Amino acid sequence: MEGIVIKSIEYKEKSKLVYLYTPFGMKSVKALDVQKTKLGFVTTLNQVEFQISQGKLPTVLEYTLKKSFYSMYQNMDKIGVLAPILDVISHLEEDANHTRIYPFFLEALTELENTEHPLFVLSIFLIKMLSVFGIKPELKSCVLCSRTSIVNFSISNGGALCDHCSTSNENNLAIYEAFKAFYYNKGFEFKEIKISYPTLLEAIYSYYLLHANLKLKSYKL
Repeated sequence: MEGIVIKSIEYKEKSKLVYLYTPFGMKSVKALDVQKTKLGFVTTLNQVEFQISQGKLPTVLEYTLKKSFYSMYQNMDKIGVLAPILDVISHLEEDANHTRIYPFFLEALTELENTEHPLFVLSIFLIKMLSVFGIKPELKSCVLCSRTSIVNFSISNGGALCDHCSTSNENNLAIYEAFKAFYYNKGFEFKEIKISYPTLLEAIYSYYLLHANLKLKSYKL
């Protein structure tokens, strides 16, 4: 089995409980005698292949370190981005399509490790993951009447607004354009946007809170 370590916590003497995200969802296992033999297995953001025992709380028997992303914790800009990404992963439902989410998560970590634009990686990850939670915004037509003359975006209504349904107290066209560009972006191809990333991320966080009742950890340090 393959997985990425999300976190580990103390478990009895010299042991830890390790939570890994795998192509089959979240997996929790015991790692015994950590100080001598399992240090690489319990380190957050390590990608490992492992074998486990049988039982409700299995024990890791063998493991191989495939890749470590832990060095990103030495970059202050990336530390703030990792928290909400891991938060989203930890809130996935058991019946989510993990076989598709896992490689996307791995791709996001790879991009974040190499990028000079960590807030871009965070934004595109969060926007693309909206569909996983069943709250993808309507981006192709007006969410209220289905007209296609889009002039605005409503977080509360969950999508684009046309010139007929838009109200004068909203001015979110740049947010709509960023949502649309990032959602339909192939992979993590970098694109310029017309608003600041803090403004866009504030909108994304509000969207998650309103439509998924999920208050993500702040991306601010």
